[in-house]
Amino acid sequence: MSSPNSHNPSSTPAQFRSKLGTYLTGVAIGFTMLGVIYFFKHQASQREQARFEQTQQQEQQNQSQETGDPSGAQP
Repeated sequence: MSSPNSHNPSSTPAQFRSKLGTYLTGVAIGFTMLGVIYFFKHQASQREQARFEQTQQQEQQNQSQETGDPSGAQP
């Protein structure tokens, strides 16, 4: 068995540019997918933070209504 030759002397610059273009297209697609994943992850984190803050505000309003304090301020 002979090992495949890693350097093809008959490879032309046009073939190299074609392969390079294919490789760079794959890299661009990968970075785009990575950006989309990070975008949705950040968006979900912001939604969770807003939901948490809204829950806290509702709890503060409920506590102020129970104590009869109309201002909603905590002591």
